[in-house]
Amino acid sequence: MLQASEVYFSPRGHIQEQILKRIHRSSSTLDLAMYSLTSHEIAEALVDAGRRGVKVRIIRDISQTKEKSDADPLLQGQNVEVRLLKGLGRGIMHDKFAVFDGREGFTGSYNWTENAELDNYENAFFFTDPQILAAYEKQFTHLWDIAQPLAMSGQTPSAIPGLFRDHPALSAFGLFVILLALAAALST
Repeated sequence: MLQASEVYFSPRGHIQEQILKRIHRSSSTLDLAMYSLTSHEIAEALVDAGRRGVKVRIIRDISQTKEKSDADPLLQGQNVEVRLLKGLGRGIMHDKFAVFDGREGFTGSYNWTENAELDNYENAFFFTDPQILAAYEKQFTHLWDIAQPLAMSGQTPSAIPGLFRDHPALSAFGLFVILLALAAALST
């Protein structure tokens, strides 16, 4: 268990090794919000954690799951729950954080990809501060509650027909305009 905060930098800063160590020692829960996840080694460790009985929940950006090398197909149906989310309007779910067993956290610029480990200048911060952990757990719960489950058929929610699904008018501003128009129509 981490005794104090630790910071790592890449390329070739062994961040993936630190992440794998924490996944392997997780025993109850692993909550992850990750923009890009293409590392097959990390995906296999997440699947293994799910098989060991760890409750693994992952929130991903909906646009990244369409990438050819994305790890979601490896995770799907493997005792790992994956939900998809996009930002408001044209925004993205760009978070990169994890909470391991509610006792240790990870955040930083580091996506869980081979490029982040080998090629990019990235950072990773591991921490155990209870107040910071509580803030990340609260944010994860909020995102989890609004994210859409990864469809078991292999389709992402954006590929499933639905009224106005992912329509740009459904941003916060778009909804405000729709409500104004509706209120004006009802008042006449």
